Amino acid sequence: MQKIMKNKGITLVALVVSIIIMLILAGVTLNIALGENGLFKMTQQVAEKYKTAQREEESTMQGITDELQGLIGKGKDDKTPGVITGEGTEAKPFLIESIEDLVEFSNKVNSGITFENQIVKLAVNLDFKSEDSYSKDKNKMEELTSGTGFTSIGNDQKQFKGTFDGQNRTISNLYIKKAENYKGLFGYVGSNGSIKNLKISDANINCKALYIGTLSGYVDGGIIENINISSGNLQGNRYVGGITGFCSNKSTINNCLSNVDIIGNGAMSSNLVVYLDIGGITGFCNNSTIMNSRNLGNLSCASGLCMGGIAAFTNNALIDSCYNEGNVGALKDNKASQLGGIVGEADTNTRVTKCYNCGNIDGQTNVGGIAGILGSGSMAYIEDCYNAGTISIKRENGSVGGISTVMESTKGCEIKNCYNIGNIVATVPKDGIARKHCRNRK
Repeated sequence: MQKIMKNKGITLVALVVSIIIMLILAGVTLNIALGENGLFKMTQQVAEKYKTAQREEESTMQGITDELQGLIGKGKDDKTPGVITGEGTEAKPFLIESIEDLVEFSNKVNSGITFENQIVKLAVNLDFKSEDSYSKDKNKMEELTSGTGFTSIGNDQKQFKGTFDGQNRTISNLYIKKAENYKGLFGYVGSNGSIKNLKISDANINCKALYIGTLSGYVDGGIIENINISSGNLQGNRYVGGITGFCSNKSTINNCLSNVDIIGNGAMSSNLVVYLDIGGITGFCNNSTIMNSRNLGNLSCASGLCMGGIAAFTNNALIDSCYNEGNVGALKDNKASQLGGIVGEADTNTRVTKCYNCGNIDGQTNVGGIAGILGSGSMAYIEDCYNAGTISIKRENGSVGGISTVMESTKGCEIKNCYNIGNIVATVPKDGIARKHCRNRK
């Protein structure tokens, strides 16, 4: 009996030990399966990575598909040239499928149709110098690439207020030559108007007038984003910009690139001063924002006031995370003043942050690596910016600064966390950061 009990005790102990071992193994197994780095977690992570990779692959394939459609879907395939199909909704947007459609779109806006709350999409790449972009009237190519060229979409009286989505497609060889204000692909983008996801290449715009831009002459309370402008030429008198000539009324310019060489002719004001307001992105930025944008084109003029790699003149503006590589003031014996790598004149309540310049800046006076002159009013700021371009002035007793010059009348301005590594070429006293000067803009 004792032996039986002993054996039962051994058996019971063995059972308990076995159970404990099984629990331990189960715990290990559960931990392997369910723990921080468990199999289930790893499987989930692999599944998520697969889904992410799948989404990226689908996005890439869609991009390739869109590009192929843009390449092969030329205007000659437009079944209704000059008639814009669609309903203006996201599901059924109005489609631009040929040069004739683009011309008709311009005609509609210029007749007073604003397209407000409606969507227009560019369905194909368009080249003004290629017969493939025209559907029926090949003679239109000569008309639109010579003489006065394309008629801009909208003006100050007839504004575009809808959404134009380029779908990352390209409009090539845009040509405009008119001595009229508000010129560009779009003449005037009104309140709540939006232009996005568009490329413009090899544009040639020569308009001896005001409010001239490659994309738009004027943006008034609109949104401009994801615009790429390359290999173009632009010329105007005043308020001239690689993207837009003038932006105001809480407009936003975001993620834009301009690689356009710009020549400013200047315009004489009532006080007999020649003003330019020529900018790589915009000529004049009032109560608006420019961010994540860059300029690669050169800006030049014979004489006048105010040129900037990003914006010529700013007021109540934010310029954030922008950079300039273009030269400013490149003409021989340049007589321009108020020239800056980012802003020509940063006026009242302007904030320039996280910007840099590596273009060469050359003028008579009030020349700076970031701003030509800081504030003729008050409360203008430059923060977290640097300059690597060469800065030079030609006038004796002029003002030059590695970052900016500052007006003596200015109150509350601040330059913070900035540095200059560019050469300063002048025969007058100079500072690496800022120098005061007492000229006011009228």
